[in-house]
Amino acid sequence: MRMWALLLAGVVLVAAAAFGVRHSGIDLAALTGLQAVAVKGEPAARAGGARPGRGPAPVETAPAMTLRLSDDISAIGTLLADESVAIAPETSGRVAKVLFEDGAAVAAGTPLFQLDTDLAMSDLVEAQARLRLAEANYSRNQKLRLSGNVAESAYEEALSTRDVARAAVESAEVRLAKLTIAAPFSGTLGFRAISEGAYVTAGTPLVQLDKVERLQASFSVPELQQAAAAAASEVELSADALPGERFTATVSALNPVIDVNGRALQVRAELDNKDMRLRPGLLVRVTVRGPAREAVVVPESAIVQRGQGALVYALDGNKVREVRVSIGKRLDGKVEVREGVAAGDMVVTAGNARLSDGAEVEAVPAAAAVE
Repeated sequence: MRMWALLLAGVVLVAAAAFGVRHSGIDLAALTGLQAVAVKGEPAARAGGARPGRGPAPVETAPAMTLRLSDDISAIGTLLADESVAIAPETSGRVAKVLFEDGAAVAAGTPLFQLDTDLAMSDLVEAQARLRLAEANYSRNQKLRLSGNVAESAYEEALSTRDVARAAVESAEVRLAKLTIAAPFSGTLGFRAISEGAYVTAGTPLVQLDKVERLQASFSVPELQQAAAAAASEVELSADALPGERFTATVSALNPVIDVNGRALQVRAELDNKDMRLRPGLLVRVTVRGPAREAVVVPESAIVQRGQGALVYALDGNKVREVRVSIGKRLDGKVEVREGVAAGDMVVTAGNARLSDGAEVEAVPAAAAVE
């Protein structure tokens, strides 16, 4: 019985050892010095685990080209009215009449609101009566002065009273005129904020008036690009609200002070809006064109990112060279290479994921390369 137990334990140990060797990857042939023997009818490489050799890697190539580029500045801006004001009364009073329709175009001087004039009119009538009395008294003293029958002080007092009365009439006329609120310039009105009968105080906004035949685009550029913005005479605008359309604006002014919060320079550009397609407040995308220059570009697929840098594989006979490059602007499907590649150099555009410096390659037609 003891012998059977020992025999069973030995079988268990052998089975456990075989299982451990199988799953641990230990090469028994290496440990025992035995060589694998090829099975009849199978390749020797399979029996020994070796991989057959590979030929040149198939790749697609394209030449580096020269394009005319410019260092443009892109910014987000807002359209502003050329002139804009909130119409407000200079004096308090009750609104007697509203003399316009919302959204109407008006000329400069067009009456917009009429405040109640009863009190101001009575003040004017009283001032005019006092003026008539003062003028009559002055005329009488003037005649007496010529005949020497009036004191000089009485004449001067009459003259002063007449002048004060004239000033009172002019003041009453001005107060009366200010009760008619007119447009200060030609433009388009917004929505009125009050109705007839409302009592308003001085400075209360009544309606917005904007001059929209010409607009201003307000935008900012980084302080490092202020020289380029100062040298530009025109900018291009586009609006998401009007897809596919582009507008040209003329740079009119640059803020003399850099915004310390955003480290940016404020720029204003004017553009014509006679067709009224644009409106104040509209968001626009601004492009400030820089000076044109010649640049070398390669297909975007030729760029291989490695760590913090980028490289391309340049074709050298039937081999490739690994070339570190400095990347500039990115275009539609192309990338500017500022350093490392010259115009005309053939670069690998497909099949470059597993290449290395000096690898043998074979250029194949497009869509035939294997990554």
